[in-house]
Formats: sequence, C-alpha cells, structure tokens
Amino acid sequence: MEDPMALELHIISREEFMALRQALPAITSEHLFNLYGISENTWRRLREGRGVRRSTLDRIRARYARIHQN
Repeated sequence: MEDPMALELHIISREEFMALRQALPAITSEHLFNLYGISENTWRRLREGRGVRRSTLDRIRARYARIHQN
C-alpha cells in the first residue's frame, strides 16, 4: 500500500519554477527527462502552478541541487 502522504500534490513557487527553467538548455522532452527525470506533462503542471507528487518534486529538487553544486 502506498503512503498517503506520497499521493498528496505539492505546488512550487513561481520563483522556484523560474530557477528550474533557467537551468534547462532548452525546454524539450529530452532535456526535461535528462536533467530532471520528468515528462513534458509534469513540466506543464509545474508551469501552470498545478501540483505534482512529493516524490517527483523531491527528485527534481535533488537533481537541481546537483547541477548547482558544480
């Protein structure tokens, strides 16, 4: 049985979205998947201010943090 907290949807701020966007060389399905491990649908949800699963958001933030450690 999946954790109910994992199913809750979480929304990021506009500022965080813009930071994620600036890290992308281009907004293509290939770059979205290679950089953040997400689909265009997930990107659209973030752009529109809609929620995504906590596990997805955690993965995006972890990958973003790795980019900015270098």
